[in-house]
Amino acid sequence: FRDKYDFLSDSKIKSLEGYLFPDTYYFPSDSDGEKIIKLMLNNFGLKVNSEIREEIRNQKKTILEIVSMASILEMEVKSKEDREIVSGIFWNRILESMPLQSCATLAYVLGEKKKQYSYEDTQVKSEYNTYLNAGLPPGPIGNPGIVSILAATYPEKTNYFFFLSDPKTGETIFAKTAEEHNANKVRYGL
Repeated sequence: FRDKYDFLSDSKIKSLEGYLFPDTYYFPSDSDGEKIIKLMLNNFGLKVNSEIREEIRNQKKTILEIVSMASILEMEVKSKEDREIVSGIFWNRILESMPLQSCATLAYVLGEKKKQYSYEDTQVKSEYNTYLNAGLPPGPIGNPGIVSILAATYPEKTNYFFFLSDPKTGETIFAKTAEEHNANKVRYGL
């Protein structure tokens, strides 16, 4: 598929994960896997249009970086606004050479989602573990939708470096400092 889709031309892309665009599709019952994959890739190409691609180039980022970030955002927070803010947090962390410390990447590595990950969980050896490795993982951890792709491309600029989700309401709580974040963890029982 690499030769037919310019967004797959990056040699660092290892699989189609991240590029099979999630959407509502109607397939004839005799559709084979290749036909389905092509339709999903074509849809990715339409949704991640020339305007978005130009913005990615202007930011000196790659589509792989944006899709990897978007896949994390998709799993971390629910609302468009929160995804934009968390995108800004994660890009801030990358600029400061801080690890992302994304629970979504731990869920991907461990194959399970938990309310709270243990210290041992954060020490699992994997290039996708953003607690151990600075920067983005080597590829997407899922197939993000357009809201997450746009949030990764157009992050909200804030002074936040930390966030958590209230386990009772799902509300995202933001913090500027580690001290404020740790206080939030105590306040919300995490």
